[in-house]
Amino acid sequence: MECPYCGEELEHHDSFGRVASHQDGKVLGDIWKCPNGAEQNDSCDSEMFSVSGSFYTYRNREDYLLEGYPC
Repeated sequence: MECPYCGEELEHHDSFGRVASHQDGKVLGDIWKCPNGAEQNDSCDSEMFSVSGSFYTYRNREDYLLEGYPC
């Protein structure tokens, strides 16, 4: 998957969902990082996100890339 801003290959960073010990363990999606945006070196506009270079996808729509960090 590529960054829509700079074309750099996104790196899988983490997963999210109901994964705390008191929850059911369901993984809802994945968090991706653009290496250029995370570096904050003016090479990618995703560095302006509240969490620099972050994107996420839901497992049921893996082809739909969302900007930022899931709440």
